[in-house]
Amino acid sequence: MKFALSAALLAYSASFGAFAAQTVTLEDGRQIMLKDDFTWHYVKPEVSQAEEVREVASTTPAVAAAPVVTLPSTSAFTVGDSKPTLQVSNAGIDLVLGPASYQKGAVTFPTAVTNQSTQSVILVTVEITLYDTAGNQVGKQSADAWLAIKRLADTYLRPKQATQGRELTIAAPKLEQYQIHAEITEVKTRSW
Repeated sequence: MKFALSAALLAYSASFGAFAAQTVTLEDGRQIMLKDDFTWHYVKPEVSQAEEVREVASTTPAVAAAPVVTLPSTSAFTVGDSKPTLQVSNAGIDLVLGPASYQKGAVTFPTAVTNQSTQSVILVTVEITLYDTAGNQVGKQSADAWLAIKRLADTYLRPKQATQGRELTIAAPKLEQYQIHAEITEVKTRSW
């Protein structure tokens, strides 16, 4: 091998005297770059972009992603029960609908809002649909569960903070049990 490389260098230097960098293919197919200062280095074969991607993909260890956890947004509840009715989440906001009560022709839910995001929250809108036990829609309401006072920073829901939200009321006929579907439809944040 060294003999073949030395012979290649001698042949080039004898024939050209002074020369610019030249590429020489050795007997085994590898290529070397001969420089005019009598040094050399191997030439890395050109690899297509697709082969490069395959090579990187094959050497990169696979990492398992965290599973996507979704809380159920539909539940059944009994009016007057002491346990929370439902919890829904969106964009780092968790909204808990407390125990339902029936007053003046409407189902009422106290709410609690937790900000798990990194931004201060100024608005959380939720849409609630009520069904009877047979699955027939008996009421629907979209309302703001949390609303800060515009340009009054002390009223913003800060990151990692929890607070009582607004009481939500949905007009519906009086039933002993309902099914509920709730979804946070809008979250507005205040970036600094």
